[in-house]
Amino acid sequence: MFLSCITTQIKKRGSHMNRVDQAFQHIDRDEFVLREDGRQVTQSTANFAIRKGLEMLDVQEGDHVLEIGTGSGFSGALLSQLVGIRGSVVSVDIEPELTKRARELCKRNNIHNTLFITGDGRNGYDSQKPYDRIIAWTTPPAFPAAWKEQIRENGIIVAPFQVLPMARGTVTVRIRNKNGLLHGEAVSGDGYIMMYSEPVKDINLSGEKIHASLVGDEDHPVWASSEWMEKGVSNQEWTEIFYRSQLETSPFEESGRDIRAYLLGTNPDGFTYAFHPDYGYWVGYSSPDGFALVCDHEPNQWMISDQEHADVLKSWWNDWNDIGCPSYEQLQPFFVGNKVKVKLKGGV
Repeated sequence: MFLSCITTQIKKRGSHMNRVDQAFQHIDRDEFVLREDGRQVTQSTANFAIRKGLEMLDVQEGDHVLEIGTGSGFSGALLSQLVGIRGSVVSVDIEPELTKRARELCKRNNIHNTLFITGDGRNGYDSQKPYDRIIAWTTPPAFPAAWKEQIRENGIIVAPFQVLPMARGTVTVRIRNKNGLLHGEAVSGDGYIMMYSEPVKDINLSGEKIHASLVGDEDHPVWASSEWMEKGVSNQEWTEIFYRSQLETSPFEESGRDIRAYLLGTNPDGFTYAFHPDYGYWVGYSSPDGFALVCDHEPNQWMISDQEHADVLKSWWNDWNDIGCPSYEQLQPFFVGNKVKVKLKGGV
C-alpha cells in the first residue's frame, strides 16, 4: 500500500499577500504579453513561474537588478515595480525585437527605471555592475563566470540550471554570494529553455525534446531521456512498445510531478523522462528491456512494459514515502566546478 504525500505537501503551501502579489496587481500583464493582433509573445513565462522566481529573488526597494531574458517585458515591468523609484533594472535579451518592444512598452507605461540591452545573457552587463540581484528566465549551459563577477557581496542569483543531463533535468536555483563564494540556498521545480549566443529562429526547437536520447520515427513520434540511453544503445523496439502502450491505473495517489524532486536529488539508475503524443509527459524507471512510467501531471496513471520494471518503480515510491516524501524544499543546490547540481538535504 502506498500512503499519500499529497496532504503533507498541501500543508506546506500557504497564501499571503506580499510585495510580489502587489506588483502583479499593479502591472497589466496583457499589455506586455499580447501583441497588437492578440497573439501572445512566444517567449512569455507563465505567471506562476514568474511569481515563484521573484519570490525566491527577494527584491528590496532600491535594489539594482540584472534580468537575463527580457521576453515579453512583463517580468521586467514587475521588477521595476519591486525596486521602486530608488532602484533600477537592466534587462538583457539575445533577441533585438524583444528588447526594442519592451523598451517601447515601458516608455508607454511610464516605467523609466529599466534599461534594455540586446546581448548574450551569459555575459551579463558589465558596465552597470555590481548588481544586488540577478535573475534569469533561460538556462545557461554552465554557471557563467560573468555573473559571479557582477553580483554584489550578499547578492542573490536566481536562475535555471540543468542539474542532470536529461530532458526535464532542469530546476531553478537560488544562489547567494558570501565572501566571494557562491552558496546554493533553495530550489524550485521550474525549468526554462536553453540560453543561446544568437537569436533562435524557431523557439519550439529549443524545448525539452532537444535533450532526448531516444527519438521515435514518424510512425512512432515518441521520445525519451535517460542516462542509459546516452550510451548509444539503439532500441527501436523500446520506442515501439512505449508508443503502443495503454494507460493503466497505478497504485500511486501522487503524480510523477510530485516525486520528481526526489528523483532529481537521488538520480537512481534508470531515471527516465518521456513524451507520448497521445498521453503527454511521463516519469519513472526504464532500461533497454522495458519501462514503468507514471503520468507527470495526473495521479493513479502509469504505463508499464512488465512486472519487473513496475516493481522497481514501486520500490522507489516506497523509499520516497519512507523518508517523508521530500519535495523541492528538501533539495540542496551545490557546485561541481561550474555546473550546478542538487542533492537531498542531510544526505537522506
